[in-house]
Amino acid sequence: MMGKSHAAMGLAVGAGIGVAVFGLSSPTWLIPTVAVCGAAILPDIDEPGSTVSREFGLVSEAFSFVVNKIAGGHRKLTHSLLGVGIVLVLLWLFSNSKEGSAILFGLLAASAWRIVIPWWLRLRRLFILAGVGGGLMFYHANLISGLWLVALVGIGWLVHMAGDYLTRGGIPLLYPKKEGFSLSVFGTTGSKLETLFAAVLYLSVFVILGLWLSHYSHGAQFTHFVSARLGR
Repeated sequence: MMGKSHAAMGLAVGAGIGVAVFGLSSPTWLIPTVAVCGAAILPDIDEPGSTVSREFGLVSEAFSFVVNKIAGGHRKLTHSLLGVGIVLVLLWLFSNSKEGSAILFGLLAASAWRIVIPWWLRLRRLFILAGVGGGLMFYHANLISGLWLVALVGIGWLVHMAGDYLTRGGIPLLYPKKEGFSLSVFGTTGSKLETLFAAVLYLSVFVILGLWLSHYSHGAQFTHFVSARLGR
């Protein structure tokens, strides 16, 4: 599946988790939404030229090249249960501090912003500010734990794998075994059915966002919530 489709799935799953756990009465539901969405495109870091490999210019491109060599190519290690396990252990070690968790969320926020905002909007260029702002908010507001954040990354990673499983190419779930698993619901990557599916998911999340914003007329309650958290 293409990056936009993975992001749409991650956005919808993250919003569902956020609303189910935290409800719409506070902005906390946005944390899982952003985290799962940002993580849902990460497995494609094994493919130089992919959306996520181009996220941060030469830095992410170089990292993608290294991962591609280690993973044995595209849709191999990073698209398997073994790959998920390795990533989650590394992220848990990295985010075992407040600072590490904030940096991780900042990267996820920047990734989510860049993939969700249409390329033709100038606002898309603000992904670095979105990442820095998200990281600072996560650090000071202390809304969820680092372990919870790592779990959300794992969910986003699995969402990506589920998306690829629904295409003709499938995934090597039990890598290093070469057997592929596939349920070709969408057919080839980038099919019209896949695009329509992504559009429906995006629409559903925007509906949820609209319902939430209706609780925060003129932003007064939201501003009070943020100020109270940052002032603790």
